[in-house]
Amino acid sequence: MSPLESERAPDGTLKLCLRGPIGFRTAGPLRLEMIAALSGVPSGSRILLDTATAEPSDSAAAGLVLEFLRASRERGLVPSVGDLDPVTRNFLDLAGADLLRSSQPVVIPGLGLVEGAGRFVLDALRETGETIAFVGRVTLSMFWSLRHPRRVRWGEIAFLVQRSGAEALPIVALLSFLVGLTTAFSAAVQLRQFGADIFIADLVGIGMTRELGPLMAAILLTGRSGSAFAAEIGTMKISDEIDALTVMGIRPLGYLVMPRIFAVMLALPLLSLFADVCGIAGGMTIAGLSLNLTPSAFLGQLRNVVGPWDVFSGVLKSVVFGMLVAGVGCHRGMRTEGGALGVGRSTTASVVSGIFLIVLADALFVVLFHYLGLE
Repeated sequence: MSPLESERAPDGTLKLCLRGPIGFRTAGPLRLEMIAALSGVPSGSRILLDTATAEPSDSAAAGLVLEFLRASRERGLVPSVGDLDPVTRNFLDLAGADLLRSSQPVVIPGLGLVEGAGRFVLDALRETGETIAFVGRVTLSMFWSLRHPRRVRWGEIAFLVQRSGAEALPIVALLSFLVGLTTAFSAAVQLRQFGADIFIADLVGIGMTRELGPLMAAILLTGRSGSAFAAEIGTMKISDEIDALTVMGIRPLGYLVMPRIFAVMLALPLLSLFADVCGIAGGMTIAGLSLNLTPSAFLGQLRNVVGPWDVFSGVLKSVVFGMLVAGVGCHRGMRTEGGALGVGRSTTASVVSGIFLIVLADALFVVLFHYLGLE
């Protein structure tokens, strides 16, 4: 009798049964036989694997179960696992129950669009609920930290401020200078036609302090530090280091997340001011080269149009942007699962979500300032 038998159930499901002794010596031929059986099954068919009557002597049967799930999904089949013998079940439990879950949604033929829409809505609702819960926990932890400043890890915050802020100064300086230079050069062509050369200081000064400086610094920090936070915490999550902290009685939120949020909230406003200076320097360079404006004339006009509120509004935005950058990176890292592939997905998602939320928050600030008459 063959150790792999197949039979067709009344509902059309193909059932594969592993029988008899199974070990590492017989696993190779069994795998080839199982893949050959799957090759002739039409895409979208349901297929069931049963090892209840198997007699495994090691983890080979568990490996065959996982290979069955992988090969079935690659061929577009709808796999399921029936009764498992105790040895195979124990090996799979030891390896992790998540291995029995599909890494991709299974689409039932004829219901692809409906099921896809349903899964999308459910995933969106679940992610929204998890995000709201995370925001609530972070808010409570932030108030607790402010009430107990001695319990805050200030040494870790100082290290993260250096890593997120001081080490980002060169790239922020370069890009902000180029943005200010490009903005001024584009405006100079038009202003020269109307004899309004001096107003280039208004454009560059207000544009950099209110919008471009905070926005450029936040986007750069999202790609530089937000992704790093997601990768670091995500790696700790899949290697069970976060579970180890919990077992030791250490709150992961206060130990890992809050220092990063506080550090970016402190570093980003300073980076924003630095970006303002570099962007204005780029605009002043173009004003001198293209419009023959002296630095004293440029700076004099700048003092007349750029007020304290213009600078403060950019700093205020930067504080909120910093909270979003670090919060999104840490949140994605805490939700990482699935090994190295999951870390990559969390890192990518942190950058995309962070940039989107930064632009959205900036738009909300513009509308809010307009209706409050703070423009």
